[in-house]
Parts: sequence; C-alpha cells; structure tokens
Amino acid sequence: MNCILHGEYLANQVWLGGKLKEISECPKCHEEHLAERAIDEEKARKQEEAKNRQARIKETRMPLEYQTKGFSTFIQETDSQKAAFKLARRFVKGWEKAKAGGYGLLFLGGCGTGKTHLACAIMLELMERYLFVYPRYYKVSEIFSAVRSTYQTGVITNEEEMLKFFSSIQLLVIDEVGIQKGSEAEKRILFSILDNRVTSNKPTILMSNLGPKALAELLGDRLYDRVRSKCVPMLFAGPSMRKPATADLFD
Repeated sequence: MNCILHGEYLANQVWLGGKLKEISECPKCHEEHLAERAIDEEKARKQEEAKNRQARIKETRMPLEYQTKGFSTFIQETDSQKAAFKLARRFVKGWEKAKAGGYGLLFLGGCGTGKTHLACAIMLELMERYLFVYPRYYKVSEIFSAVRSTYQTGVITNEEEMLKFFSSIQLLVIDEVGIQKGSEAEKRILFSILDNRVTSNKPTILMSNLGPKALAELLGDRLYDRVRSKCVPMLFAGPSMRKPATADLFD
C-alpha cells in the first residue's frame, strides 16, 4: 500500500467471504496516532487533576486570594519572616509527628504581616504531598456564628454536634482570634473546641493580631495554657506587607 505521508508500506489485509474487510494502516501513521492519543490522554489527566485539586482547595474554605499562593510567593525580607517561613516548612516536613501528637502553630502579629498567607501555604503544601489530608480554614467569628445558629428554632444540629464537628477536623486553621468580644459564651465555645482537639491530638493553627500578653488576657489563663501546650508560637514582626491600592489599577 501507499501512504501519502510516508510512502509505500506492507499492509495486512483481512478478507471475509471473498470481500476485503480491513487494511492495516501505515506503521508510521499508527505510531503517530498512538503518540497523539498519549498526549491527549496526559492532557486530560492533568486537567482532571487540576480540577480535583481546585475542588479540594475550595473545600478548605481558605480565602480566594490565597488559593494560588504558597511558600514560593511568601516574602522573606525580615528575620521574623525568615524564621516564620522556616517554622512553617518544618511543620510540613514533620506533619506525621504533628498529626500523631496533635501539635500545631500559634501565629501572632499585626495585620498584613503574612500570617494567613503562611498558614494557607501550609494547607496547600500538605494537600500537595498527602492525598488524604483535609485541612479547614475558619475565622473565629464564623465558628461562633455556626455554634449560635444551633440555638435557632427548627435547626436539626445541636450545639454539641457542632462543637464535635470543629473538634474533629483533621487540621483546623482558626484566623482572627482576638477580634471576638471575649464574652464568657465565646470563651466557653473556644475552650471546648480547643480542649477537645488537644485531648484527641488534632493539630490546630491559630492566628491572632494580638501579642502574647493581650491574647492571654483575652482567652484567660486556662485556655491560653491549653494553646501553648500544643501550639508552637511565632511572632510576625514588622509593618503590613499589603500594598495600598492606587488609581492606576483601573488603566
């Protein structure tokens, strides 16, 4: 047979009842078709992986602006940022030990110093390395709202079940600890969740704009002692790294 692309080739023919039913294609064309199919299948596989990865990231509830950021985009200019980055990488590397012992992190520092960025980078890195790691991100106000919602008439889930839900999350990241009113009810909710997590060895990453002393005063000695027993503290020093918006953004 003659291939218009590759010239003559020896073909196999299949005859049935005196009729030609099939002729094998050019071997070189066949190889090219297989190669193209392999490329298409690999492309489809990567697209499916990216889709699944994005779905997993969305399930974490982390802020949209941090879903595409990671360790590679974290700025390390100050000694504080370098130390925090090193601790975060060490936490990921030692995840198995952190998971077994229920050890987490306590990120303290002013607004815009990189606490949330680094916490989300930890979540992304863990999901990249481990298929069955399911971290979740909540602002402390969202936790309080979720628990209070169980007090409403007609709600099926009760407070105990909601507290058990937050207590059982594999890796819980709680942001903005310290913006709450500091009421006894809020302290009780937070203490219950953190106490349950400590006793059941569930790692927690806590973030607060307060310093150690102010946070201890807000949470109370019992709760702060619980946090310090399981969460390695890191102070993020320095000014905010967020750049102010300017009018040229609209050009």
